[in-house]
Amino acid sequence: MLAKISSILGTGLVLGLSSLAAAPASASEALSPRGRVQLDAVVANNDEGSTFTGGELRRFYLGVEGDLSEAVSYVVEADFSGPEVVLQDVALAYQATPSLELVVGHFKPPVTNEDLTSDTQTLFLERASFVGAFAPGRRVGVAANYARERWGLQGGVFGEAEQNALDGEAGEARLLALRAYGDLLPGEAALHLGASAYHLDASSWGPTVRLAQRPETARVPRALDTGRFAADEAQFLGLEAGFGLGPLTVQGEGGVIDYDGPVVSPQFSGWSGQIAWRWTGEARPYDVTAGTFGRVRPDRPWGQGGFGAVETGLRVSRLDLDDGAITGGEMTTYGAVINWLPVTRLRLSANLIHARIEEAAAGATDETLLTLRTALDW
Repeated sequence: MLAKISSILGTGLVLGLSSLAAAPASASEALSPRGRVQLDAVVANNDEGSTFTGGELRRFYLGVEGDLSEAVSYVVEADFSGPEVVLQDVALAYQATPSLELVVGHFKPPVTNEDLTSDTQTLFLERASFVGAFAPGRRVGVAANYARERWGLQGGVFGEAEQNALDGEAGEARLLALRAYGDLLPGEAALHLGASAYHLDASSWGPTVRLAQRPETARVPRALDTGRFAADEAQFLGLEAGFGLGPLTVQGEGGVIDYDGPVVSPQFSGWSGQIAWRWTGEARPYDVTAGTFGRVRPDRPWGQGGFGAVETGLRVSRLDLDDGAITGGEMTTYGAVINWLPVTRLRLSANLIHARIEEAAAGATDETLLTLRTALDW
């Protein structure tokens, strides 16, 4: 029933908000365009001496957002970069009280700090491998976000992932997610601690799971792959921490996911740690309403007497998809990035990744990957 209701809600939101976008706005805040463009050039090299080069339109989002009243807002956005249009956030939000927001639509469950941080604001060009493997992805559902001055709670109930089909006789998937976080330091410095968890009941339409992950670079082959295995349910638990003060930001998080199945019940794990420094002095502000570190805004933009903002970062991450009969492999990734933001919403980046991949059949291999990106959002 949840999936049917969710599908109706999602379809209604798309049709209703599309009609709103086509109609004349009665107030300037009723309709605002939004979007992003990310262009990548990738060079990859492995132990065998094979070199891959290529370009990619990584993301091309177009959408609208606005306020329907003082308490009700909306967002509609889709990705046009691939052969098919893929829905991103399509949601209505109601600010019930100054602290409580209710959301319905198609959006991300509240799981992990990095997955909830927009890709326009993440330090690296791609999220850490364990986040990519374990995050459940956008789904149709309902959620509540409660934020006080120093802490917050987020929770929601979700149905099938948007790309999964259902029929009338199939039992639908259900996902329950919860996240709690807080800022333990007063004043300018931020010390973020948080935890997130979800429980997933698989759909009887296709109760199989497959985890496959690239070495934190888009448009290259997947390095780890569990293959398909049957699972009736899954439980995830993740911990996260972060510290920000002036031009310094340090973040770390990790998680464990357990699958329960009729044949195998594997447990997989992963973690990441990163450090960033802004050489031009800017801070990444901590947003207590979202529990994430936000956007870098140049103090002296290009063309206004300054050079913009320059940020560098280092990251190490680990993903383990081996357990018993499931031999998906293990991967340790080392990354370095430099981001130049001439102005607030324009970013030029160079992201170097070195991945150590260990597989039971193939042994250990190394891959080195360089991505150059030009990104603009509005």
